[in-house]
Formats: sequence, C-alpha cells, structure tokens
Amino acid sequence: MKKMIIRDMTVNEISSVDNPAVKGATAVIMKSAGIPIRKNAAEIAIGQAEPLFKAAEYGDAIIERAGEIAAQTGTTPEKALLDHSGTDAVLIELAYGERAAEMAIMKVRSDRLFPA
Repeated sequence: MKKMIIRDMTVNEISSVDNPAVKGATAVIMKSAGIPIRKNAAEIAIGQAEPLFKAAEYGDAIIERAGEIAAQTGTTPEKALLDHSGTDAVLIELAYGERAAEMAIMKVRSDRLFPA
C-alpha cells in the first residue's frame, strides 16, 4: 500500500462523534464552542483579565469539561470532577473564573449598598 503525504490541505468543517467509526482511533478533535470562556478563565487565573461571563456560565463549562474527562477515562462526570478538580489545568482555571465572577458581582452589590 502506497502512503500519501498531504502537502497542502484546506479544512472547511470538522465534526466529532462519541464513538469513532475508525477502529483503534485514539484521538478526537473537540468542537471549540467552549474556547472563549476557557481562554478568559486562563487569563483570569494568571491575573491578566477580568471575568467576561457570569459565574453560572463558568460552572456550566466546568461540568462540560468534567464530561470530556469522563469520556476519556470511562467514568461518570461526577467522578471525573472529584478525581481531577485539583489536577486538570482547565478545571482549575474555570474554577478561578467562576470565583472571580462571583466576587465581581458581590463587589457590585456592596458598592450599591455602600457608595464611596
């Protein structure tokens, strides 16, 4: 069988499935819907940005990431969250983002109650 080397390629669309049709597939390209919130969370964690989303949105992203880890490890999202909350960089950054968003809303509320 002759091997082919691709030297130039244009990709118009990338899709993903839970169970790849190719036997022995070891990698899945994930859709990038969560990229903006993850990027913001990473910037918050290193002190370069303020939260751009509501705390609940960071919470939803945490649950989504736990689902991704569960799919990779063959566990439930709940167990994945418990097992990886202190070791997975994305979960840690999203937790920072969630907490920063909570603190931001608390500051807005306290500023209303106690004007300068």
